[in-house]
Amino acid sequence: MADGLVQRHPDLARAGGRLSDDPDDGPRREPTWRRSLPHQADVRRRLVHDGPVRRAAADSTISGMRVGTDAVHPQHAVTLPSHHALRSPWGACTVPHKPVVLSYGDGMRVAAVVAVIGVHASGIGVMRYGRLDPLHWWSVNAVDSLCRWAVPIFIMLSGALLLDPARDEPAPTFYRKRMARVGIPLLVWAWFYFFWTWAFYGERVDRTFVIRALLDGLTYNHLYFLFLILGLYAVAPLLRMYVRRVRRPQQWAVAALVLALVSFGILQNAIPMNALTRFVPFIGYFLVGILLRDVPATTPLRAAALVAFLAATAFIAIGTGQRFASWGPDDWRSLALYDTLGAPVVIQSIAMFILLRSFFAARAGTHPRESRLIRLLAPLVFGTYLVHRAVHDLLAGLIDPLLPAAALPTIVLQIASTFVVAATVVALLRRVPYLRHIVG
Repeated sequence: MADGLVQRHPDLARAGGRLSDDPDDGPRREPTWRRSLPHQADVRRRLVHDGPVRRAAADSTISGMRVGTDAVHPQHAVTLPSHHALRSPWGACTVPHKPVVLSYGDGMRVAAVVAVIGVHASGIGVMRYGRLDPLHWWSVNAVDSLCRWAVPIFIMLSGALLLDPARDEPAPTFYRKRMARVGIPLLVWAWFYFFWTWAFYGERVDRTFVIRALLDGLTYNHLYFLFLILGLYAVAPLLRMYVRRVRRPQQWAVAALVLALVSFGILQNAIPMNALTRFVPFIGYFLVGILLRDVPATTPLRAAALVAFLAATAFIAIGTGQRFASWGPDDWRSLALYDTLGAPVVIQSIAMFILLRSFFAARAGTHPRESRLIRLLAPLVFGTYLVHRAVHDLLAGLIDPLLPAAALPTIVLQIASTFVVAATVVALLRRVPYLRHIVG
């Protein structure tokens, strides 16, 4: 069996295992095929080249074939590099390990949805430039600037999970699960917010409006995320193959190039943006997610990320203030630095990913009460994102009169109340057998 295995998979002879020279192994006869394998130190030297190693399970998957303990003794299982696979000389992935579970993922998702609410809660005050006291306006501008990383964090987390080369999910299964989880909520909430636009805002919603909104992927201002995430899901299996076969330096170069192109608006101007293409500019974030996942969170890296985050946030806030002073709230150029694809937000988002990853990873397992709260809230994040705009619109009518008198406290109150009410609504909907599907 083993001889045939090596003949069919010559990479195993180059990359698999070490010699059975452990005296604890006793008189067990060593298979002939294993004697030809290089020593483990040589395997490490040639293959482990970019981070801490992991020990593979005895039943690792090799080129789609399960290899049992008769092929590789558990005590001598091959160690794997941190970026998921041993690579053959031509760069193809040969031995993926099990998909990684992110200990910090749930905490980051909860933080991101709170930041999304912060963007929308502060947006009302930002657009009241000239009608608010300058101190109050700058406070809501600061909150808005602090929260611009929210949607990119969601996308990078998706990339960190879905682009893992160790995933061996068949494409039909992958598409069926993801499309059902996002497609059904998209259809339901698109029509809900069409009704909301007509009933709450009194705007005309006719057939032309509906068709145009669906074709553009802009059924309501926050639902564009569903269109772009569906697009990223559609190309995820292809991008996973790319991540599996291309070396990390080249992946970093491609991700940086894509983010640079979108930061200068080159990619958006070259491709008409609609429901089918809205995901394209966000591929850079998607790729960066899997790349950042395995970067060691060293103290210098965390310090650099903190400096970058503060600098980018200050640049966004101060620059936006200057733009509003020059062009006023009715000119689109005043809001340009808030753009999710702009260079300041790209820097802010990458830095925040590093900071949040380090924060939640360090606290995982050491703060049981916090961990229980995060586990309770994490399943509600997707639904909270979907319903929070309607909840915010209702609560803003109650809280909004306080805004001119106390801008920052009012914004904090809006964020907290919107999150609590929206999460409660989602928790109740998840208890109803059929309605649970519309909130993820």
